[in-house]
Amino acid sequence: MLAGPDAPLRTMRRALSYSVGALAAAIAADIDRTDEDRAFFAAEKAKLEPLVVQLKGVHLALDDFDLGPGEVQQAQVELGDEVLDRGVRDANARTKIGVKGKSGLDATHAFGQHVDDLTGAPLASEPGEVLTAVGRLNDLPDFEGKVAIQQDLTRRADQQEDFLQEREAGDAHETRLASEGVRLVVESALALASLKGLLDARFPRQRRYVAAFFLDVSAKRTRKESAPAKKPKK
Repeated sequence: MLAGPDAPLRTMRRALSYSVGALAAAIAADIDRTDEDRAFFAAEKAKLEPLVVQLKGVHLALDDFDLGPGEVQQAQVELGDEVLDRGVRDANARTKIGVKGKSGLDATHAFGQHVDDLTGAPLASEPGEVLTAVGRLNDLPDFEGKVAIQQDLTRRADQQEDFLQEREAGDAHETRLASEGVRLVVESALALASLKGLLDARFPRQRRYVAAFFLDVSAKRTRKESAPAKKPKK
């Protein structure tokens, strides 16, 4: 079965490279072909080669992103969330101690009845919610370390927001690459189908010969064993 428009990018790369290699082999090795046949093979090979290069470029770019900036950006967001949560819990505890015995609002006004509700907020919204809590701290009575708490939480929340924006930009870049990959896979599938049609027309009733120019991407069936293999003698 030919690689079709729904084939994975890597599979289409293999299928296209296989056909290019088969055409090159036919030029070099099939002594029964005419000069016109060899010119035909060369022309069809030249049509596929630019697609091979483009597919390789997109495939490697996606791999490089996934295993490079993509990994870093995701790790930054996950670690940044832990750093932000740690700061919120510490700030909540310090605020409770700081306002103890003072009249007015307490720590729950800033951080809520359960601080876990704040630390458990969705990743995308937590930095904004923490900055809102920083603002609510202004409503509490003054205590030693309040300004430092606000500055620390603001720094952590801003850092996490930066990490989230970096990841969002990275996701957009990856989406563009993936979209280009889909376009190239479809174009390559059409090119392979066109090549098969031309080969069928040029070499009628030579199905096995034509099939040799294409990678068979159909699932291979495995034969069931009727009995377990014998163990080698010791």
